[in-house]
Amino acid sequence: MSKIILSFATLAQGGAARVCANLSTPLCDNYDEVILVTWADKPQFYEYDHRARWYCVEKEVGGKNDLRRMRWFRSLVKREKPDLILSFLEPFNIRVLLCTMGLGVKTIVAERNDPMSVNKYWIMNQFEKFVYRRADKILVQTETVKKFFDGKLSGRTHIIYNPVNLSEEMVGKALLTEKKKRIVSMARLMPQKNHDVLIKAFAKFCKLYPDYTLTIYGEGPLQDSLEQLAKSLGVGDKVSLPGPSKTIHQDILDAEMMCLVSQREGMSNAMIEAMCLGLPCICTKVSGAIDLIEDGKNGLLVDIGNEEQLAEKMTLLANQPSAAKGIGENASKLYERLNKDKIYEEWMTFLKENK
Repeated sequence: MSKIILSFATLAQGGAARVCANLSTPLCDNYDEVILVTWADKPQFYEYDHRARWYCVEKEVGGKNDLRRMRWFRSLVKREKPDLILSFLEPFNIRVLLCTMGLGVKTIVAERNDPMSVNKYWIMNQFEKFVYRRADKILVQTETVKKFFDGKLSGRTHIIYNPVNLSEEMVGKALLTEKKKRIVSMARLMPQKNHDVLIKAFAKFCKLYPDYTLTIYGEGPLQDSLEQLAKSLGVGDKVSLPGPSKTIHQDILDAEMMCLVSQREGMSNAMIEAMCLGLPCICTKVSGAIDLIEDGKNGLLVDIGNEEQLAEKMTLLANQPSAAKGIGENASKLYERLNKDKIYEEWMTFLKENK
């Protein structure tokens, strides 16, 4: 009997949660038992393969106390005796590695953000690297992030790109869809995603192109403040924040462009999906974007936090629809490299090689 524990934050909306939910099926196809462990109790957004067992640690212990959650996870590992633990996201990777000390269970951690750009003290980066020495392997999404794990960790660090969660018939579909004067974005409404910069740039752009609208799909604590910002800049009637959508790919096909302006990323699911749909994307120079976008060919890159550059790139795409279409056509070719069947096959091959 082969058994794996997949540990991650929640099944609520988010890139890592979606990858884990989708990964549950190939794991169930390849392991006799799959146990999903989420650490926080949040409303479920993604479906998972119900051949797997799912535990929410916060529900199990009745609260958020880290010590109690770690004790519960350690007792689960001792009871289940998995062949492998696969853990996602740095805060939970560290908890998993610390609370399984001495148990002798092979552990692979997946880093889903860019540690070099996360706002934390130098000592915390060193602490992360120190704890990660306990991991058997470290999975990252980009060459940029791989460079962070230097020295003793470099030999055990491996790259697997994010999969595109898109059916083949949707590839390039935005290129065949009649366009509306829409700009779209999709990301959680969190400080990391820099939506305030996007709204400010859009307000500048609207001085020349007042017929356009901006729709930001996602949820989070900044919704009210972002709506107020749009009103204060005179574009409150042009900016909408409808929340997350389970039909997001259909929702954005008629947009002229996608803008993603994060301070940091591992590899943005929103970016790669929009590119494969054939939407021209404007992205900040973060990990993932600089790995996959050739500026001016299959997307456009701007400096982090630079609303002037962002407004200029919006103007460029609005002014040159033929160039925008060419960028979208080149972007859609990314699907050949990142389709989910290919990426999940990479995952399974990697896990088999490191069991």
